[in-house]
Amino acid sequence: MSLLDRPRLLHHWRRVRNLIILAFVTVGILQDNPPGVALLTGVTLAGLGGALLALRILPPSRHLMAACVTMAAGLWLIRVAGPGIAPIYLVLAVASSAAVLGLVATGVLTGAGLLALSAGLAAQDVPVAAIAIWCGITVVVTLLILLRRQRESAAEQEQLLADEQALAGMLAERARLAREIHDVLAHSLSALSVQLETAAALLERDRTAEAAVLVDRAGTLARDGLTETRRAVSALRGDPLPVPELVGELARGYGRDLDAPATFTVDGEPRELDADTGLALFRAAQEALSNVRKHAPGSSVEARLTFAPDAVALSVRNHGPAGPPITGLSSGYGLIGLRERAELAGGTVRAGPDRDGWLVDVRMPG
Repeated sequence: MSLLDRPRLLHHWRRVRNLIILAFVTVGILQDNPPGVALLTGVTLAGLGGALLALRILPPSRHLMAACVTMAAGLWLIRVAGPGIAPIYLVLAVASSAAVLGLVATGVLTGAGLLALSAGLAAQDVPVAAIAIWCGITVVVTLLILLRRQRESAAEQEQLLADEQALAGMLAERARLAREIHDVLAHSLSALSVQLETAAALLERDRTAEAAVLVDRAGTLARDGLTETRRAVSALRGDPLPVPELVGELARGYGRDLDAPATFTVDGEPRELDADTGLALFRAAQEALSNVRKHAPGSSVEARLTFAPDAVALSVRNHGPAGPPITGLSSGYGLIGLRERAELAGGTVRAGPDRDGWLVDVRMPG
């Protein structure tokens, strides 16, 4: 039996239990008293009303009407059959309201039921102690049902909150995976595109030897893309990344691929960073250099990684003359994903024009 089935089965059991109690009370009254029109009328009304209350199939307004009918029939049976077990009908009518009606309606019905029960028993010369016991049973059962209802409501709210949190976590993880896919593909494909477009241009000029070198380089980039995919999976698992080495390799790869000046500097004492911080800085370097490849290929690049006592910063700046931009590669989600990634890890991103080029500056706690 699954956890989802247990509340449903428990709810059905309560209905069956209430019907069994109602049946025992009805049979007991019929056995202890001579049959007659008055008795049969009271038992029929109390039994039907009690069955509807036990099954809880009525809307609140009609449930209240059924409770009133059951109470009235129970009072009639107290008078006709005596105060033996007939008060149970009134207890059932009052207690059932706590499971269905609102607090105000429950309070009003409970007060009316206690007054009616006390008056009906007193009219049959029932001792005050017995009346108090019946009223106490009614109050205790009603309070227990109210407490159970409150616990079930709180459990439902907790389940709803847990479901919302699970959905939010799923959406966050989906967004995280989307960022990883974009970052891996954008970097690898932009580099591949540069090599293949250049090789195609060389082939048009019958410079096959040089084109073959670039095609071979494109193959290397494809293999590097697979390596990068494995690295992304490792980062998703929470493994720390060697950020200085990776950013330095990105800068050297840009300079090698485009035959352009590219420098990388580390300021401060390097230290191991947590997975989210390291991944955010690495992806920032990838996105910045991919954008340079796409929009200003051949311009000089300066990358700087700074380890401060309580933070880590990465800046990537390009400037100077550049070749024509490579078109058709930008998805438009790079900087958006970069900002989302940094903000999730508690950092900030600044990207925009800077003198004669473009600057991407990322600052992360750590």
